[in-house]
Amino acid sequence: MYCVDDIFEEPWIGVVTSALASLVIFLPLPYLAPVLHWSIPSTQIILLSLSAGALIQFSQFFYFQALSNSEAGIVAAYWNIVPALIPIVSFFIFKEVLTVTEYVGIFLLVGSAIFFCLLDSNLESRWNSFVLMFVASCMQVTMFLIADYVFENIPYLQGFYLITSGLILAGLSPLLLSKCRKILTNEIKILTDGTKIFIAIELVNLAALACSQRAVSLGIPSLVAAVESTIPAYTFVLSIILVTLAPKYGDPESKKHITSKFTLVGVMTCGVFLVS
Repeated sequence: MYCVDDIFEEPWIGVVTSALASLVIFLPLPYLAPVLHWSIPSTQIILLSLSAGALIQFSQFFYFQALSNSEAGIVAAYWNIVPALIPIVSFFIFKEVLTVTEYVGIFLLVGSAIFFCLLDSNLESRWNSFVLMFVASCMQVTMFLIADYVFENIPYLQGFYLITSGLILAGLSPLLLSKCRKILTNEIKILTDGTKIFIAIELVNLAALACSQRAVSLGIPSLVAAVESTIPAYTFVLSIILVTLAPKYGDPESKKHITSKFTLVGVMTCGVFLVS
């Protein structure tokens, strides 16, 4: 029987499937190119764009690794470390002075993330998941700042294609290793059985990436990260629906500590509001 958890035993498989699904963005490019009139950006912008895409993909690898240890809703909540880190990084890099309100928001976000870690029923690996997601969050912060700079210098669509190209190249890199190709071949039955759900998930993920990057091009990275703080709440709701309607895809752990989880999501939302 097909089980999503089987995929996360090899996190890089999720990265590869994500990269393959992302190739769909190049299908309309031959029709768009004649009317877009893009100019060739500088080498610096190209390299920064590719690096931003690679950071997205590498952060996904750590995310998939964390999913193999902990409940999806708790892992998703750790992404709220991102809006806490952005003003801190901005302080050290751009010398932006933090306000007392921002410090309070950061305290709420980090404190809530730690409490989420304590709610994780997998005692042996919960701190490992927290560390993995902290590293992933650091990568996301760097990506946001790079993407903001890229979109200041080139049109959104051109930046989106370049960043997604970096995402695809990084995602396909494991296939350079014969060991990874062999494992992927052995797992092809699981991937084939779940083709429809994987395609649907990755297309939605790609659309979310496009919207997120568009938001960065129009606004402030910290505000974009703030809006994304609602993800854990959606994750908890979907997890409960899945475990009720389709048990083989759901995680029974999602029904535990429901009140505490949504309370912490509320605290995180307040923290993000203060930081942004």
